[in-house]
Parts: sequence; C-alpha cells; structure tokens
Amino acid sequence: MKKKQIEKTIREITAGIIENLGYELWNVEYYHDGAEQLLEITIDSADSGISLDDCEKVTRAVIPAIDEADPIECAYSLAVSSPGLNRELKNGAHLDKYINKEVTVKLFAKNDSIKTGEKSFNAVLKEFSRESFSFEIIPGNTPVTIIKKEIARICAYDKINI
Repeated sequence: MKKKQIEKTIREITAGIIENLGYELWNVEYYHDGAEQLLEITIDSADSGISLDDCEKVTRAVIPAIDEADPIECAYSLAVSSPGLNRELKNGAHLDKYINKEVTVKLFAKNDSIKTGEKSFNAVLKEFSRESFSFEIIPGNTPVTIIKKEIARICAYDKINI
C-alpha cells in the first residue's frame, strides 16, 4: 500500500475512536526515518491541550484497531502526539479554524509582493482557495495574495491555558 493510502486508511480506522475519547484527529503521517518506518498520529483538544496521558490513552485505544486492519505490511513505530504550540495547518479544516487569526507563513523563495523581502512573515489569514491564500501582513495590515505552490508551510501559534 502506498503512503497516501496508508494515511487515509489509518485516518478512517482511528478518527471515530479518537473522537469518542474526546479528542480531534489533527493529522496522520506515515514516513521513513532512515531504515525505520514511522506512523505518527497527531491529536488535539479544543479545551485543554494534549498531555502525555492523553497520548498514552489514544495509543492504547487505536493499537487494536490498527493491528486488526493491518494496513502496514512491515514493522513500524507508532507515535501519538499533539500538534504543538506552533502547529502546521495542513488541510482546509485546519485553515478554517484560523481565518482572521495570526499565522506564520514560510515561502519556498522570496516573493516580491512581500515588502520585507523575507521568506517568512506573520500575517492574518483572510481566505484561501485551492490555488491561493490571502493574508494581511503584520504589521501594517498590508493585503497580499500568494499562490499555493509558493508556500512551504503555514503555522499557527496556539496559546495554552495554564
């Protein structure tokens, strides 16, 4: 099974289990780190962030379902984690949560429409489509639209309540 199909299958297998435990499935990523195969499931909680106990609870809950479906043909390591404070926004659902909020944008190369001339900048995400993203650059609220293929990643800083 190919990488994208494995990730899709793991999402389908685990999403309901994770939601029933009171968490959100943030991301699934299957990748190689040297000779090791890694399956990383990222979870989030709207209320309180994610603790080590939360990760352990989810790990125990999803392992039997993943083992039963057996979508990965070789040995792998499973890691369940939080998206962290500086979370990468990877899909439309993530981006929707951060409309009109501050994000950090990292470009593959410098863009002439960004006055700072940097490859990275802070901005407010205004809207997005399949082809482009619209931001207001901070400071100054300068509007800019950037083609999706020019963006390496978009991250959002999430505050935690202590």
